[in-house]
Amino acid sequence: SGKYDITEDMKAQLEDFVGGYSDEKKTAETIKGVYDKEGYIMDTHTAVAAGVYNAYKANSGDNTPTVIASTASPYKFTRSVMNAIDSKYDSMSDFALVDELSKLSGVKVPNAIEEIRTAPVLHDIVCESEKMQDTVEKIVKNWVNK
Repeated sequence: SGKYDITEDMKAQLEDFVGGYSDEKKTAETIKGVYDKEGYIMDTHTAVAAGVYNAYKANSGDNTPTVIASTASPYKFTRSVMNAIDSKYDSMSDFALVDELSKLSGVKVPNAIEEIRTAPVLHDIVCESEKMQDTVEKIVKNWVNK
């Protein structure tokens, strides 16, 4: 029916549950704020959690010590993370951003990203969105028939 119903008992168990969201602007502000204050570079997913938590604290006055577990690596979202820190990074190439992130964070570039630097290009096909299904099917068919 397009909805999910919960019982009154379930609702009672959710009294301490709080939900929220963070748009791209707020997420970027959170990344920059934490970086400027702490020197820590967080990924966009963790920034959403931190932004929602900060809004919750401001609205509720609840200052219970809280742990936010990082859910991803900033290397997965390098451009978004670096642009949040400073718009000057927008003009840099992807691998230059990776290197800059490593310098700023002091965290070694993950091996999976290092391997991409020299990996051969396997597919350079460009297609319109309405042709994506056919294009992927052709690639898979060619791969299977090798």
